[in-house]
Amino acid sequence: MIDWFMKVRYIAAGAVLCACASSVAYAQKPPKPDPKAEQAAAQAQQAEYATVIRLADTAMAGQTAPSDFPIQFQNDMLRAQGGRVWVPITLTLDPAKLPSSAMTLYMRVAPRGMTTPPPPAAPDKNDKNDKNKKDAKKNDKNAPPPAAAPAYPYEDIALLDLKPAAPGQPIRILRGIGVAPGSYDLYLVLHERGTPAGATAKASVLKQPLEVPNFSGGEFTTSSVILAERVEQLASPYPPDQQSEHPYAFGQAEIVVSPEHKFKKAQELIVLVQIYNPSFGPDKKFDLSATYTFFKQEAGGEKRFNSTEPQPLTPETMGAQFDPSGNAAIQAGQAIPLQSFPEGNYRLEIKITDKLNAKSLTQNVNFTVTP
Repeated sequence: MIDWFMKVRYIAAGAVLCACASSVAYAQKPPKPDPKAEQAAAQAQQAEYATVIRLADTAMAGQTAPSDFPIQFQNDMLRAQGGRVWVPITLTLDPAKLPSSAMTLYMRVAPRGMTTPPPPAAPDKNDKNDKNKKDAKKNDKNAPPPAAAPAYPYEDIALLDLKPAAPGQPIRILRGIGVAPGSYDLYLVLHERGTPAGATAKASVLKQPLEVPNFSGGEFTTSSVILAERVEQLASPYPPDQQSEHPYAFGQAEIVVSPEHKFKKAQELIVLVQIYNPSFGPDKKFDLSATYTFFKQEAGGEKRFNSTEPQPLTPETMGAQFDPSGNAAIQAGQAIPLQSFPEGNYRLEIKITDKLNAKSLTQNVNFTVTP
């Protein structure tokens, strides 16, 4: 859950004293918090949380959920630490159909086919917060027992104030989730926040199946193929509490993806893919190659357009700092200028070959070149 804090400071200056014809600057103390206003805001927030959770419950139970505006969904999958998988998600919205910039986003990952909330997680004896709740209950005999939340593989609520999109561009919401391998249903709820009294808030609920692979099982495999517009360098990595909002940021680099896989001829097509679990020789070295072949899709079929030279992927090409042991992944990729590509639709075939055991695997991804 994301908490939002705001600190406001008021500064007043230039009070004119006519009697002495001088100017005095002074600092005005911020007004004291209004307990009633704070309580009302807290109640409104809790009501908002309850609303989006109820909408997800409705969809999970198989009942009709609202769909007041379209949500386009796109995701990638990469290996994370501890055997988990990092799932960057891009939601694309039409600004003309979005009811407000103040929206609440609720995300829930549930095991595939689940229709009712799971039982709450068992209390942690070492959890100080849980102990404090019990102590508060002892001190107030009339207080209701604290409600325990159901235990989902992943759950998050965020209060969003969406920025206006550039003319002709959609609004995008990026989030990242980390889950163990498995079959899931992802429920996404977007709910209009702060509607006037008597008005009906707009909302849309999206159910998206997620098949999360096991990248740590020892099988020679790859991540999703990521198609990007550019890679931006950051002054410093994002702090952990902002990582979910920047799911394509890795260290001091942030990938700007193209969710629709559409690129202008003046752009470069940046292709990125991670390779997992290659074979190692007795000296702990590996020997891979990657070939990128482009096919132009035409009426009735497709035709080979061009291909790159095999890209060697060895300890020497990865650099002296690369450690293939543990959770490290072998990074493969190309930046391909599109000036020579005629407008139209293409299929990119990426063939990864492990030369030490003569195994190969192929990944395919479609993209479009526009004027």
